[in-house]
Amino acid sequence: MQTMMIRGDQPLFFHKLRGPLLRLWEKAGIDSLEQVEGAACSGLAGRVRAEAENQEARLGVANQKVRPGAANQNQAVQPHKTHFEAFLQRAENFRTTCPPDVWQKETEALRQLWTVIEPEACRKNVQILVQPLVIPARLPVAALPLLDGWNVHEDPHIPPEQFSPLVLLWLQETGAKPIGTISGKIKRVEAGDGVAVFFADMNDPAGCGESRTGIPVVHEYRDHGVEHIDEGMFLLQANLDDSSPEWMAHAMERLLEAGANDVHFLPVTMKKSRPGVLVQVLCYQSRLEELKSVLFQETTTFGIRYFPVACHRLARQFATVKTQWGEVPVKIGLHRGKQVQCSPEYAVCAQLAKEAGIPVKQVHQEALSLALAMKVR
Repeated sequence: MQTMMIRGDQPLFFHKLRGPLLRLWEKAGIDSLEQVEGAACSGLAGRVRAEAENQEARLGVANQKVRPGAANQNQAVQPHKTHFEAFLQRAENFRTTCPPDVWQKETEALRQLWTVIEPEACRKNVQILVQPLVIPARLPVAALPLLDGWNVHEDPHIPPEQFSPLVLLWLQETGAKPIGTISGKIKRVEAGDGVAVFFADMNDPAGCGESRTGIPVVHEYRDHGVEHIDEGMFLLQANLDDSSPEWMAHAMERLLEAGANDVHFLPVTMKKSRPGVLVQVLCYQSRLEELKSVLFQETTTFGIRYFPVACHRLARQFATVKTQWGEVPVKIGLHRGKQVQCSPEYAVCAQLAKEAGIPVKQVHQEALSLALAMKVR
């Protein structure tokens, strides 16, 4: 599977992406996609050449090399109606976020692009990675769900109407993923108006969804049943030396209610040798702004440090063991498929110990021994 990168210093539009994408896809059809196994690629290079010839005739694309033999072009350039029309029907929910003339232009460009780069075939043969998206400031609230999970940069000089919801929906359809920096070899660059697309041999495949160690790399992944490295996390820090313990306890509750993954209070020494507290909050990137607001509202801090972090989470499984005092749920952690962590549920152990009149560690130790003896897959 090849890695295709999309980078723009302006908001992405199909009528600007179309030319570079078609030219790059034509190169892929000649050099690589014909070698990919699977029916999804059969005839793909022919459709690429047919659409490329149509584009050259209509738009006069300079220096575009098209191989002969693209027969039955009229049939080749018809998109899969059911899939395409279903996509447009879903897109109607966001039509109000785009001016009518831009929507019409984008729909036509997408129709032409869809005939060549079908999302289903794209998912099977090419991993699309998108560098941080440039978006207008003050986008309508209705458009914000489209940005969920993407790395974005707001430009206050771009008017809100300069935005194409269809591009974001198409990227979702193709299984595209966000990426920050590139580490690897860039090749076959095709550039257009404020946008470039190219293939890349990644030295660090993290952006492709897998680290060098083979552990999947994800962004704001909430299913902890699979071991993964989550690069969609942020760590917030604030130093406090004048907050009451009661206020800080309340702040912790508010932070957790607002979506914080973890909240810690750490002792620190501040200026003038004052003992203080370092508040540390771990959260998903999508919760960053809300948690900053909670910190400002519920503590006495005048500033917050925050920075992106990665979190390596073990695969988690849950089992129940039967001790002589009763059943105890157990959480099991797997690293590369092997059990490395085991944690009996403390609250249940404590309740059973209280009922039996024995130390809690006695229940805990038996539950742990039983769990370690289990075969976990």
